[in-house]
Amino acid sequence: MDATLWTLLTLLALATVLALIRSRRRDRCLRDFDGFTVTLAEQGGDLVWGRACVYPTGIEIEYETPVVAPAGHLERSFIFYRDQFEAMEALYRYAEGLTPEAQRRREAIIARTVNPGLWRRIGRQLRNWVGMVRDALLEGIGLIIGAVRARRPGAAVLSGSPEAQVRALSSEVIGQVGHAFDPLLEAHLFRQVVVEVNRQGRTVSYCGWLKDYTSQFLEIVDAYAQPYDAAPLPLAPYRPDEARLDGLQIRLEGRRLSVHHEGRQMLFVQKIEAGDWQQPMDCVIPPGFTADLLLPPEIDPTQVRVWLCSVERVDMIIPRSHAIVRHAADGSEAYLPALARSVMARLQADRKPESSEITTTPTS
Repeated sequence: MDATLWTLLTLLALATVLALIRSRRRDRCLRDFDGFTVTLAEQGGDLVWGRACVYPTGIEIEYETPVVAPAGHLERSFIFYRDQFEAMEALYRYAEGLTPEAQRRREAIIARTVNPGLWRRIGRQLRNWVGMVRDALLEGIGLIIGAVRARRPGAAVLSGSPEAQVRALSSEVIGQVGHAFDPLLEAHLFRQVVVEVNRQGRTVSYCGWLKDYTSQFLEIVDAYAQPYDAAPLPLAPYRPDEARLDGLQIRLEGRRLSVHHEGRQMLFVQKIEAGDWQQPMDCVIPPGFTADLLLPPEIDPTQVRVWLCSVERVDMIIPRSHAIVRHAADGSEAYLPALARSVMARLQADRKPESSEITTTPTS
């Protein structure tokens, strides 16, 4: 077979496989947040919150209620494409702010990670194996095409470099399946770790549990967001322009309400209310970020109240482009999340042999 035709068929086959995988494969970390109420933080300081719908090509955040844009039209969702993922600071999920049903679903997902079944263990080992052989396979494809071109000089009629095209397609195809096996991270899977995040030029550390990782993201659950030397803030209403909390700025300009936070604590805005009107918000505000909301025209500005509290623990998905697992942390049982403690207690109970009652009959 002519080398040029062979190269074209190879590219066509790889492109077909890539299209099939793209249409079905979602990032494993992002998939865990699918259907939950989340807050998407962009590196520029903007926040978007709502129900996450994860697709192979990106994330759609569906708003609780339609949002009125400055131009006057209604917006029902925010679409964040896959090629924008590096502009994401983090994706946050506050467990205490979820509905009871969503909390049970979250617990079930984490429990499957703590105690994976046989097929889940086999599947993970298979993905790890694919990740390990990825580089070797890419090199092999390049060597094969190089050898064919060396024997058939006429194969060079294709524009550009066929090797580069095949290697690029192969890398994307295998990357979608393999998810970059990392032995170092694998050793700390669902162990307590310290993650360093580069946030607006500053390094911020979070101690939490490494639930999963992919080639693009780290998934951390039950991360400590409350500074050890700061008192937690209970849920309470705050008025616009109220100088009650250092670093918190709540401003109402016309109908636009903005909540900006520069303190050390991570905040959770539960709802906005004004008299009999109220709107759930369920938004996590990290330090240095701002949440904006356009209020209805019938709202009395003097009655606006923002109900918020500090966040003690939070789940987060962070791009690996600006986050790194830096330390193994204290994994003692005293620091285990309540969910992990209950799961481990159940596992230990399952391992105990059933005790049989022994009765003795007194002899006369």
